[in-house]
Parts: sequence; structure tokens; C-alpha cells
Amino acid sequence: MASSITSLGVASGNDFSSIVEQLVTLKKQSVTRNTTKRYNANTIELSGVASLKSALSTFQSTVTAFTDNRDSVFNSKKVTTTQSADANIFTVETKDDASNADFQLGVVQLAKSQKLNQKFSTDDGFKNSFEAGSLTFDLGKDENGKDRSFSVDVQDGDTLESIRKRINQNDYGVTASLVKTSSGYSLSLDTGITGDDATPISITASGKGGDGKDSLSMFEASGNAGSDGKIGSWSQLQKAQDAIITVDGEQVHSSSNTFDDEQVAGLKITVNQLSEAATDNDSDVVTTADNKQVKTYNVKVATDADSTADKIMSFVNGYNTLMTSLDKLSKSNTYTDGESNEDGGDLAGDSSVTGLKRQLQSMISGFSDSQDGLTIFDMGIKFNKDGTLSFTRSEFNEALENNPNAVSTLFNDKDKGLFSKLDSYLDDYTETSGILDQRTDNLTKEKKRIEEQQTRDSETIEKYQTQLTKQYSNLDTMMSNYSSSLSSLSSVLSSLSSSSSK
Repeated sequence: MASSITSLGVASGNDFSSIVEQLVTLKKQSVTRNTTKRYNANTIELSGVASLKSALSTFQSTVTAFTDNRDSVFNSKKVTTTQSADANIFTVETKDDASNADFQLGVVQLAKSQKLNQKFSTDDGFKNSFEAGSLTFDLGKDENGKDRSFSVDVQDGDTLESIRKRINQNDYGVTASLVKTSSGYSLSLDTGITGDDATPISITASGKGGDGKDSLSMFEASGNAGSDGKIGSWSQLQKAQDAIITVDGEQVHSSSNTFDDEQVAGLKITVNQLSEAATDNDSDVVTTADNKQVKTYNVKVATDADSTADKIMSFVNGYNTLMTSLDKLSKSNTYTDGESNEDGGDLAGDSSVTGLKRQLQSMISGFSDSQDGLTIFDMGIKFNKDGTLSFTRSEFNEALENNPNAVSTLFNDKDKGLFSKLDSYLDDYTETSGILDQRTDNLTKEKKRIEEQQTRDSETIEKYQTQLTKQYSNLDTMMSNYSSSLSSLSSVLSSLSSSSSK
């Protein structure tokens, strides 16, 4: 179409193409002015609603950090011990239901697994070439009553090295290690199962015989070690045993080196090594299984007010950030000579944003529940004149120390706590198909209608341009014909005038 416009006026010599272009531009401005304005407004509003949902969701995440952890968020504990800074004798972790405690802890025995060793001496005729067959390792039943056993196939002529590798491919934690010595080999087995109740390993051999080969029977073992420490051809280097700690002098056992809250309520204690040997200056000591005196260490579990205060501070900061975002989104446009400068927020003057901000402020400032005579405003929370919150850590720490249950109830009670009410209110806006999703859906549908109208507008403009082009093309042809006729007439008249004068 553009080439047709630019060719207008060529015949008559008039600039009809510029006239058509100007008329089309004016028509386009007239037709699209409203849809363009609606489209731009729709795009800005869609962006504003997305920003609003993001801001609310971010703030809600600071709220759900409390509501999703009701049992622990106001029960943060700090553990201190008197073991030296470079010691790694034990670690203490708190569970959600941990309570404040103060006790002496000693580590008198570590959990161990059964270990066996066997020497294979070439001086005794050992060839390190075994008969074909299989070895079955039985570790008894697990805590669920399931058998723990596996078998290792031995090929004719296999060596200790190859058998060791196959043993280590089991799924039960049994490990085999091999050392080559000047006189032969030393093979060690570790069952990997700790605790007094661990079943001693049983090894049975099923050999098929082999001319001149070592018999698999030398691997067999069954039951407990005798007085000589032997189980078959094996020497028992270590039997399985419990870990033992003392808590204020009372022994506590665990089949592993971890003492969970089944043994010490609310705590998880992991032991890494025995307590240090006691000295004459140590007043709190205990005796190990081999009658050695070792130290005990003081363990204190106390409310960690600073950790909880940090979480409240994150809520205050999150709230203030949200207020700033709402103010920015709803900031009104300024005007010059009655024309908007379009310098406001994406939701400029939106009453729903203003209402949302007012409601959140009201929910906090109007929160009237009390517990033991206290309100949340006795716990360091204050409203500033600009609508933001401030937080005084010392006031909160004092309230938490004196009334921990009241603090937890007021902020985080499942039904009446401030955070529960805020979380429920925010859900209406942030959840899938919530208020903001519905608004987004409506805006998206409106955008589609505007785009359809823009398509119709383009068709209207194209038809108008085609019509103008045709009209001015006809005019161009007509004027060109008039000009040609006039030129011919002028030539005839000039010829007649010349003949008359002669």
C-alpha cells in the first residue's frame, strides 16, 4: 500500500501522497486514541497487581515463618558447655520440645561394633588360592525383624584380595580390610553394627573342593568369643557395645553414639570421644568401664531470647518494607495545567491498596488480646507516626524471660494469635484464585478485548487508506487527462492564430 501512496500525483504532478498520508495519520489518531490509552492503562495496572501480590507474598513468608513452626519459634534454646573450646567430646542439639536444663555430663564409653581378625601365614602352607563355593554372613535381625544376611560367591582360585572386594559390596555396612605382612596376610572384619544387643556375626562356608586350594572353612565363625578371645579361626579384637554417658551421675545407654530424646528428653546428644582424664582439681568426675576417673562437663540449656528477638525484628522489617511498597504503588499522579504527569505508582490512587494498608495497620494497632496482663505492645512493638513499626529488643527479651508462654500465645496462638490472624487475612489476597488472581484474570480478559479492538481499528484504518488512495488516484488520472486536453487545445488555438495572421 505504501508504494501506491508514494506513486500518487506522478501523472498530474501534484503531491497527493502527502495529503493521503496526513489524512491517514489524523484518522489513526482519532480511531486509536481511546484503545491506546486503555491498553497502556491496562498494562500498567497488570504490572501493579503483580507487584502487589509479590510484596504481600514476601511479607506473608515472614508471618508463616512463625505459624509454620508454632512449637519451636518462641522456644529457641541456646546450649553452653564447659568443655574446652578445642574439645570435640560431645555436641548437644535441642528439639522443638526442649526445656531449660542444667546438668553435668560425662562420656564414659563409646559405642563400638564387633571386629574380628585372622592371620593367614604362608609359613603354614597358606596358598592364597581358594576353592570355589560361597560365604554367607549373617548379622541377625534388624529393628524391624528383617534378616540381615548376604552371600559372597567365590570362584575357583580366588585370592583374599578378590574376596575382600566382594565382601565390601554388601548393603549392611560390613567392611573388610586386608594388610599384606612379611609372613602373609592380616584380614579384619568390622560388622558396622554397634550396641550391646548387636548379634555376633556368623559366617558359614559352602566349599566345592579344589585340588591344592585353600578351604573356605577357615572363614567360618559362630557365636561369642571364648575365653581365649577366639571365634573359630578368628580373633575378636572388639565386641559390640553401647555408648554410655552420665547425666548428673546417672548412667544412660545408647546402642549408637547418638542419644536422642528417648534417652534425654528434648535433646540430641552426639558423643565423639571419651571425657578427658580427671585431675586432682576436678570436683565432678565419673568412672569409666575400665575404672578410670574422667571429667564431667556442665551443660546449660536456656531460652535464647536474642534468637527469638531476631525473628520478631524480621517481622517488623518485613511489615515496614510492605508499607513502603504499598505507598509506592498507590502514589497519585501529579498534574500540570490539568494534564497528568504520569509520575505516580502502577496503582496510582487505587482505593483497594489504600484499604489494604489501612486494614493491616488496624489489625496490629487494634489487636487487643492480652495474656497475664500483657499485650504485644508491652513486648517492644510500637507504631510510629508514619505508620511503620519499631521494635525495642530489651523490652521483648524481658517479657520473653518473665512470661514466655504469654509471649508465644499473643503472637502465635493457633486461633487467636496476631500472626495467625495476619496469615489468614493475607491468604485472601495471595492464594491461588484469591482476590489478586481474580483481578489479574479480569485484567487479562480486558487486555484481550482491547487487542481485538486494536485489530478492528487497524482494519478500519487500512480500509480508509485504501479508499483515499483510490479516490486520489482517480483524481490524479483525471487531472492528468485535463492537462493533456488543455495542452492539445492550446496547441490548436495557437495554430489557428498563426494561420489567421498570414
